Amino acid sequence: MINFIIAQIFGLVALIILVISFQKNKKERLLKLQMFSSLLYAIQYVFLKAYTGFFMNIICMIRNLIFNKFKNRRPPLYCLVIIISLMISCSVFTFNGIISILPTIAVSIYSIALWIGNMKIIRVVEIISCILFIIYDIKVLAILGLIATIIEMISAIIALYKFDIKTKCNNN
Repeated sequence: MINFIIAQIFGLVALIILVISFQKNKKERLLKLQMFSSLLYAIQYVFLKAYTGFFMNIICMIRNLIFNKFKNRRPPLYCLVIIISLMISCSVFTFNGIISILPTIAVSIYSIALWIGNMKIIRVVEIISCILFIIYDIKVLAILGLIATIIEMISAIIALYKFDIKTKCNNN
């Protein structure tokens, strides 16, 4: 029971940082905040014994660190290929039924969106990734992670509206 409570505390702090990240309109700042959030989510998943979630978040930290080094340009394709290969390898290693594949799909498509570098695409793919993580969080009982992912998805929808839809409407 204590592990469950500790996991939820880490999930809450990770959520706060992640929501703040989606209100940034610069990829570099978004990535730095998400690196710290990923570390906290990884710790949350360890306490829940949800190891695919743990590894995906650790790899996301590494991805964000690497991608952040390419501030104004796209990282080389081999970086993306290596990162997604690591994700798939860890997913195979931690396979615990079809549910354990969902985080791998979520972070892989989000990694591709980050590699592309278009903030609108990043926000849209984040919404899709959230849906996959909602299902995973329900299965592994990451209750606060589930709430966090729903709030994260709402935050991404708000940012999509604020930076992409509303701005486009105002420019027409």
